Amino acid sequence: MRKKILPAIAAAALVFHVFAGLSFIRSSSPTYDEPVHLSSGYSYWVTGHYLMNIMDHPPLGEMLSALPVLALKPANFTSHPYFANVMPYHYGDLFLYQNSVPATRLLDTARIFTFLLWAALSALFLYLIASSLSGLPAALLSITVFALMPVFISNNALATTDPGAAVFFLGAVAAACRFSRSGPAAGRRGKARAGRPWAWAAAAGVLAGLAMVSKFSMFILPPLLIGLWFVDARLKGGLKPVRLAGFSLLLLAAAVLVVLFVYRFEPGLYYKGLSSTLGRLEQGRSSFAWGNYSIGGVWWYFPFAFAVKTPPAAVFLACFGAWYSFRKPGRDWLWVIVPPAVYFAASFGSKVQIGYRHILPVMPFLALAAGLGAAYIIEKRRYLPGAAALLLLSSWGWLLYLTHPHYLAYFNELAGGPSNGYKLLVDSNLDWGQDLPGLARYLQSRGNPPVIFSYFGVARPESYGVNYTPLCPYSHTELKGTGVSACSLKEALLAVSATNLQGVYFPDRKTFSWLKERKPVFVAGYSIFVYDLTADKEGLDKLAAVFDREGRNAEADCLYARAAGEK
Repeated sequence: MRKKILPAIAAAALVFHVFAGLSFIRSSSPTYDEPVHLSSGYSYWVTGHYLMNIMDHPPLGEMLSALPVLALKPANFTSHPYFANVMPYHYGDLFLYQNSVPATRLLDTARIFTFLLWAALSALFLYLIASSLSGLPAALLSITVFALMPVFISNNALATTDPGAAVFFLGAVAAACRFSRSGPAAGRRGKARAGRPWAWAAAAGVLAGLAMVSKFSMFILPPLLIGLWFVDARLKGGLKPVRLAGFSLLLLAAAVLVVLFVYRFEPGLYYKGLSSTLGRLEQGRSSFAWGNYSIGGVWWYFPFAFAVKTPPAAVFLACFGAWYSFRKPGRDWLWVIVPPAVYFAASFGSKVQIGYRHILPVMPFLALAAGLGAAYIIEKRRYLPGAAALLLLSSWGWLLYLTHPHYLAYFNELAGGPSNGYKLLVDSNLDWGQDLPGLARYLQSRGNPPVIFSYFGVARPESYGVNYTPLCPYSHTELKGTGVSACSLKEALLAVSATNLQGVYFPDRKTFSWLKERKPVFVAGYSIFVYDLTADKEGLDKLAAVFDREGRNAEADCLYARAAGEK
């Protein structure tokens, strides 16, 4: 019975994953970095040169996103000053919104292609490692947990560099694990197992190289895998160090060849990008977590993000999986726990704390451990843990239903759900500029009135039909509005992105704090709050003060007069 049910459950979960990811794609405007990644990747294909974003990100993820766009034959604008002067955000805006191909078609073509690619590769790599460690049931359950996790539904559906790094990190560990379980590499028990350890060693190197050319943080991967091999061999009495060193050199050679190939045999370019990124990360960046503002970061940021944005059911099952891997002979815990633990521990010292996505490489291993835990509970017929898991799973499913299709805004039940998320974390945890379509639909339902808009993002609101005047926008592009003046407004509607509501990037963190005492008339996708201040004299007065501080004195005077009842 189990042989029939588990494959059906995994297949259904993958179908839901695709449905949910496509729904998220259709509902989301470009997030903050997507125009840069897509336009940079496209420019790499058509020019044959790495220029636009190469000091911030390796090229593979961007090029994969742009690959299906080549068939649409959009203009590349490589003769424009934005390209010549290396202005990535302005170039991305130009590429997306001034092209012969509509912006939505350009971006969604890239999103759908990579989303399906990451889903397929994640399922494959989870199958490889889970089946090697525990068998087919654990593999199917690991895939099921992966498919239901909002962090993958949302982040893997965006044209960014984070998913590729996470997927190839998992793949490299899976191949390295298979190496340790194959042929003579498996030690005294290896004689009973068939396998080609050299093939798995080479595959681990290739996948490690692909991870390195997806995200600079992956430079730690080759030494991590080699270290795991030596520890595993030491604990199990496997290959002798000299022979294992030969396989390690094969892994390193494969990884280096991939990096050289992707960088077109310019290794100095990879080193320059890595050095530039490490230097930039050392400088820190404004961040917000649970009322705390920081430039250099706090050690608990990522543990906190993990606690409030990870489904408790997945954590519960993963704890059983970790316990099971410790108890089981064969040192499986090395492959289940150590790789994500090392990456997660390294995040504690990060000074750039702007999103849960920065620990995305940890999350496939959570799905792996959860699959192992679920398989253990089913196999051993542990009814009490099974009942607790089912209760948590039902809560998980209910919250997924409530969050649909805004999966980027997922916060778990312990955090109060997505409607409470803006109080805990913002930026790419919740508000990445993706909810313009929801705002546009709401305004259209009111007759499409003009709105004062403090937007966090780089997408163009006017492309969705939003008639607006910008106020304190945080954007790397020029958001000039549609020519609306605050003096001409019949309704004083103010829309504020959650990141700006919390004042994360403003010199005055309290710029919009007075809005927290007011109830919004609408919230677009949990990230854009709309307030009707038409009859709110105190609110109009405070809004006028913000216009004054922006140097828009004439509009401020109109709002002051309106607050005083003179208009």
